[in-house]
Amino acid sequence: MSDLPPRQRLGQLLRSMSKHLPGQLDGLLEHARFKDGAAALQRLADPVHLEKALTRMSPEEAGWLADVLSERWSWLAEIQLEPEVAIVAPDEIWLGAEPVRMVLSLAAVGLDEGFEALWEGAVLPGAPSPRATLLAKPPEGNAPEVARVRAHVRASVKGQRCVLIAQAQVALRRPSVVVSDDRRRLVAQDQAGRPAVGCRLEVGTELHLTGAGGLVELQVPASPGLPLKLEGIPAGRIPGPRP
Repeated sequence: MSDLPPRQRLGQLLRSMSKHLPGQLDGLLEHARFKDGAAALQRLADPVHLEKALTRMSPEEAGWLADVLSERWSWLAEIQLEPEVAIVAPDEIWLGAEPVRMVLSLAAVGLDEGFEALWEGAVLPGAPSPRATLLAKPPEGNAPEVARVRAHVRASVKGQRCVLIAQAQVALRRPSVVVSDDRRRLVAQDQAGRPAVGCRLEVGTELHLTGAGGLVELQVPASPGLPLKLEGIPAGRIPGPRP
């Protein structure tokens, strides 16, 4: 099993497949019967097309598809994976009023031991290292914001020196909760109005998990003044006059 995060693992597999599989099939893709398959492999060689496809997938979907494609490739020929490095980072971070620091690491496949990386972007300055500290600052205003990070990895593959680039972006989300007039429907979202799905919403001492659209429906109206927290971050209070 690869140490790469699911999307990066799938990306590595697809790039490797587009490079090696046509040769392994020994001209078979030139047959008219396999025209569509050959065109699909050619599209996978386009980094822009591939990145767009990966962005649309959830980690679970990407991991499942990587497993399926690996199995089917192994039926046809030996799997030959290209060297790959990826930044291990969360897809998003919920922030309150203070910046958050988080250690990032690199996952590598196919590299010799003993590589190092120069980091740039939303990280604290430091010497070349396989790790860096992300500095996530609270979003200002109501626009979507991300923290971008890049690592220039100096390594060797089978004794040959090489430089690989790994990059990641982390969505920065400030919590907000919209409460209905009857105080029974709560919609959790971020500063840009994007729903917070599958997140922990605390209403006073009660813990709820947000559903589709960031919605939580209460059986009884919440009491005015109860504090709200989304993913442990203060997100206001239930409005209305206190009894």
